[in-house]
Amino acid sequence: PMHIKEILFLKIPVFFNVIIILVLFFFIWGWFSSSLILKVPKLSLEINPASFNLNSENVKFLTSDGLEISGWFISPRSVEKSDKTIIICHGWGANRSDIFPSTMYLLKKGFNLLYFDFRNHGKSGGNVSSLGKLEGLDLTAAVEYIKKENPELSKKIGVYGISMGASVAILTAANDERISALVVDSPFSSFNYIVVRYAKLFYKIPKYPLTPITFLFVKMRLGFNPDDFSAIRYVKKISPRPIFFIHGANDERIPVDEGKKLYNMAGEPKEFWEVSGADHMESHSKNPLEYERRVGEFFRKYLK
Repeated sequence: PMHIKEILFLKIPVFFNVIIILVLFFFIWGWFSSSLILKVPKLSLEINPASFNLNSENVKFLTSDGLEISGWFISPRSVEKSDKTIIICHGWGANRSDIFPSTMYLLKKGFNLLYFDFRNHGKSGGNVSSLGKLEGLDLTAAVEYIKKENPELSKKIGVYGISMGASVAILTAANDERISALVVDSPFSSFNYIVVRYAKLFYKIPKYPLTPITFLFVKMRLGFNPDDFSAIRYVKKISPRPIFFIHGANDERIPVDEGKKLYNMAGEPKEFWEVSGADHMESHSKNPLEYERRVGEFFRKYLK
């Protein structure tokens, strides 16, 4: 009969092969899955203000880490210039042209509008997205730009954000008191939550054991933990500046409970509107007149 040492000797190569396969899987999965988050295909701008016979100024400005951000600045058609500007923040994987048609009504409400593409989106620079901290640098740079280049048109600044843009708006406003009022449509509470949610919803991947590998690679590639810059950790700091939460009741991507969680943690003054029948980012299209009235009145009230 074969000696026990000979049996072990034969099994050792099999053991090492299994270890090698697991290590390879670990690195391949970690790199691939983290790239799904960090690397967003840049979509072209399908429309622009000229498509709606609106005159706009093409603007560019630099972030504190040296990236060039592209955008549009548009003023309402009126004899008297407005001294109030609303900065518009789009969602992950989108760009300013996607959010333009559903927000240009704010021009008729008497506000100047500053649109921009987040880094790694549209025509802006950069090739990495963080869903929070880095995009906060972009929004801060937008505030810096409008304050420097058009101080008379930006005595009061509001921010409107949707989806990722809403969460970034919360994070940024908490640290920048030049932002006087916020409207956030469909925000998510944390980086970790949205990654786990999307992994399950779109790829049928359970939270364990794969997403911890994804989080590890994201942290290594970014050089920081993006969950530390989640909206849930900052929303309390915005008060006493006002924040208006809007969320679709039927939102599958970011459930309405996410918006309610942030609302409950926010200080006063605050408002919450749950839009019946609306899926993710559908609140405006489901009830445009009511949506435009509520958002317009909110900004008029608090950007005095």
